[in-house]
Amino acid sequence: MTKKKAPTHPVVAALYEAHVAHSVELLTGDGLIEHLAAELDADLANAKKLKLTQMVSKQQILATARAYAVEMPMAGGIPELVGDIARVLHAHPIHDDTKLSDIVSDSQVREIVNKAVEMQAMREKLIHAILGNPLLVELSADLISRGIKGYLAQGNAAAKNIPGASALMGLGKSVLSKASPSLEKSLDEGLQAYVRKSTAATLRTSEATLKAKLTDDALRRVAMDVWADVKHWPASRFRQYVSAASLEEIFVIGYEFWRGELRHTPYYGALLEVAIDSFFDKYQDATLQFLLDEVGVTREMIFTEISRFAPPAIAALQKAKLLDGIVRRQLLPFYLSGRIEAVLAEQGA
Repeated sequence: MTKKKAPTHPVVAALYEAHVAHSVELLTGDGLIEHLAAELDADLANAKKLKLTQMVSKQQILATARAYAVEMPMAGGIPELVGDIARVLHAHPIHDDTKLSDIVSDSQVREIVNKAVEMQAMREKLIHAILGNPLLVELSADLISRGIKGYLAQGNAAAKNIPGASALMGLGKSVLSKASPSLEKSLDEGLQAYVRKSTAATLRTSEATLKAKLTDDALRRVAMDVWADVKHWPASRFRQYVSAASLEEIFVIGYEFWRGELRHTPYYGALLEVAIDSFFDKYQDATLQFLLDEVGVTREMIFTEISRFAPPAIAALQKAKLLDGIVRRQLLPFYLSGRIEAVLAEQGA
């Protein structure tokens, strides 16, 4: 890169060096905080005069959102970083000393439960889907069939203690086998079919009963009883259910789904666009100061963060001997523009 030349006019060169020295002193001296406070106040005063749409358009924000949320290639370092953090968090000893009630209060749990209970339509839909699931029907029918067979087997065992009953049952079984070798199998299959059909009908009938019994009060009571049992558990107890590796894998699966599929779907893009449209529809006539007020950002908050980060960052640049170069890059174009020479010529200097 070609090094920029310095001003050749002696007065301009002297002014340039004086300006650089002044700027560096302003940034590194005791007056920095006062200077930053004055700049912040001036910026906030301007924020009261400027509207959102004067500064940015909906199209600009949408383009930026698409660039980073949809189109930006994602590096592989993110899953690795999150994996490292997940392992450290999972193993942290604070989980052993922290109970669930230290994290979530009873009142907060009650609010969550009340909100969940209000979702009656979803609850009834869930009950219908579960009770009507073919897998549940098959499982229930199989359990009932096994119970019936077990009961009959117990009856056979009991019959052996009755004189003559064992021979009679053996004769009956022999007759069935001789009459039709497949009859016993047919009876078993018939029993299975009957139990399956009966179970499906029973589950359908039970749906209304279950909905009637699962009242809002009953659900609240059950949920709060469960919370009363688990709220004294240490957070570390959940380690036995979710390992650090599982936690990492869950994130990676979700991240890869978002990165490789979800964010490229029309659905995702439409939601992104609708969200930005909604934001602009609400705040297009709002001032920048109003937006800050809406999200709760105050002058004191901004000043606190400026005071926290600016001095050490500037000190680090100064220590690395980079600050002087940064200031010079900002000022040099003006001092090379010839404007000062023109002013001096006009003034006869």
